[in-house]
Amino acid sequence: MGRAQAPFASAVERGIRNLDSTVRSRAPETPRASTIAAPEGELTSPGRVRPWLRAARPHQWSKNLLVLAPVALGWSQLSTPRLVDALFALLLLCAASSLTYMLNDVIDVEADRLHLTKRRRPFASGHLARRHGVALVAVGLPIVLLLGWLISPAVAASLAAYCALTLAYSFWLKRIAVTDAFVIGALFTMRLVVGTTAATLEWSAWLLTFSVFFFSSLALAKRHTELVGAGPHATGAVPGRGYRYEDRSLTLVLGVAASTASVLIGVQYLMAEVFPRGAYAHPLWLWAAPPLIFLWVGRIWLLANRGEMHDDPVVFALTDPVSHGLGAGMVIAFLLALL
Repeated sequence: MGRAQAPFASAVERGIRNLDSTVRSRAPETPRASTIAAPEGELTSPGRVRPWLRAARPHQWSKNLLVLAPVALGWSQLSTPRLVDALFALLLLCAASSLTYMLNDVIDVEADRLHLTKRRRPFASGHLARRHGVALVAVGLPIVLLLGWLISPAVAASLAAYCALTLAYSFWLKRIAVTDAFVIGALFTMRLVVGTTAATLEWSAWLLTFSVFFFSSLALAKRHTELVGAGPHATGAVPGRGYRYEDRSLTLVLGVAASTASVLIGVQYLMAEVFPRGAYAHPLWLWAAPPLIFLWVGRIWLLANRGEMHDDPVVFALTDPVSHGLGAGMVIAFLLALL
């Protein structure tokens, strides 16, 4: 396998060198540039576990629970084998996402070293060598796809599509303003695709469309947070991104529009697909979902525009009491509709 992966690893390393030179030529001089980390690999050996765990970003695995959303919504079509396949697909997606996060960090290492917080990431700080990350990705991703094939060829194809889109984002699309947010929304939606495929459930066009707009809005909220966080007088290009600091008003307008569209699409999903299906004993309780979603995305954008959002919105929700309360309301409404 090592020989088979060598061309892939070499190609990735060449791409990284080209991207490094591009980032160096475009990145403006800032005071943070003086905080360049120690030469990679000097701080620890590749055998240490903690830097690899940090690079895998296990706290981001919560996003992959979206794989189970079609399972919960399509419970009336579910069987035990289908549930097992969906859970196995969830584990494979966690592995695939960790590997692609590592590759993204390897590609962005120079830009991350200029960032206030990202410079502490294992590759940017020098705790892990980039060549070790490339080798792990080159070996790990084919194994994940092979295991996905054991569930079904369709699951392997959906995992491959997720990985391909993630790699395109890492190498290219993340540097195109607005497109980057849409791609992130599509990547979240791919998690629904993996779950639907693994559990062999009926496809929902309305649910997938809702997901694209909803998560594109959250991606724009993260970008808006970065632009606002630089201060009201910041100008010029954002290093490693396709945005300028003057784009703050654009990200605000597009993000709020996308979140509003997602709520309206959610209403249409209930009316066109959920209610006619007759799978819920008391479906009227599901009307609680649209206003609760509106309240949550409204809070996200309020905090982002104030400069009080200091993390990925999804990660923020895991530690935010208000988000917990709104999420509990969603769960209660779902259970009342079901029972």
